[in-house]
Amino acid sequence: MSEPQQAVSNSGPIMHLNEIGAMKTLRIFRQVYIPPEVGRETTHIKKPSAIQISELSAKAKDLAKLLIIKNAVDLGEAQAIALAASRGMRIFLTDDLAARDAAKQQNLEPHGTLGILLRAFREGIITKSAAISYVELLRTRSTLFLTKDLVEWINAEIEKSGK
Repeated sequence: MSEPQQAVSNSGPIMHLNEIGAMKTLRIFRQVYIPPEVGRETTHIKKPSAIQISELSAKAKDLAKLLIIKNAVDLGEAQAIALAASRGMRIFLTDDLAARDAAKQQNLEPHGTLGILLRAFREGIITKSAAISYVELLRTRSTLFLTKDLVEWINAEIEKSGK
């Protein structure tokens, strides 16, 4: 098991993991920070104690405004990227393509819900059968759009891990 890291998330992964009952997979992180807007977007979700709302500095708020204008991301995504960048955190959790691109421009490492599931499996937080089941639930019961190719890729990655 690797050293748990800190991450910043927008609402997507939190909502999708909640939809499939897989919030425990966030244990791969020591702490997951969310900005105020993501807190508002996810008020209906019971969050584990590892998720903490964190205020933005004035500089981070300015960056968030700039990200909205230049990258066509919404307020929650922009605040999350700005929070990560301003705090020097590398890991940014999102399932949104525009947010991934904006995060990369800020030298962040974007990771999505599928990546969280895969890492949780590799670190022994969930079993192989649970990982496969969660992927199927994401495909059939969540609001996350997954292509057939992406589902095949993640299932192959789970199989490759051989646990």
